[in-house]
Amino acid sequence: MLGRAVTASLSISVTSPNPLSKSFFGKTTNTHLSSSSENPFFTLSTLSWNISRRSSSRSSRMEKSFTTRASAQPLTNADELIDSVETFIFDCDGVIWKGDKLIDGVPETLDLLRSKGKRLVFVTNNSTKSRKQYGKKFETLGLSVSEEEIFASSFAAAAYLKSINFPKDKKVYVIGEDGILKELELAGIQYLGGPVRILLH
Repeated sequence: MLGRAVTASLSISVTSPNPLSKSFFGKTTNTHLSSSSENPFFTLSTLSWNISRRSSSRSSRMEKSFTTRASAQPLTNADELIDSVETFIFDCDGVIWKGDKLIDGVPETLDLLRSKGKRLVFVTNNSTKSRKQYGKKFETLGLSVSEEEIFASSFAAAAYLKSINFPKDKKVYVIGEDGILKELELAGIQYLGGPVRILLH
């Protein structure tokens, strides 16, 4: 699993007069940054593009073509990558599990990272559950994950309101899932609303 997850592209080629040389994981790449916007984030991906405009003699419309090509270099030294990182952030659905099934290789990967003293964080934008409920799901799948390692959008909503000192005598109107309500309750924040219940007769 880890070998698939950490495959990355590490160079950019955009026509510009400013070549920079960057070294990633022992490999050196030549990076060209556009002189109009020297954005360092561009050095983390491979991108080449060609913009062409054609005018048709039969029509006044101008056609634009924009092609993007990205290529990733295969990981050759996983240990070197792992040693260079302190914290690993994992999405949950589709990375740790798929539905109610654990994805192959996850336990071994997490055990390896923990054995090397790495910090693990599990994030999800699914607000149907609180951190405690997600903790139970991890446990059901045979994974030992603490609530402090889980960062769900439901928890993020409550944490944000606490960070801005939301007045305790005010209420939040929730348009969202049960997980948000549970996290608001734990944070001592009053609320209205919540999931819409549809009753079928």
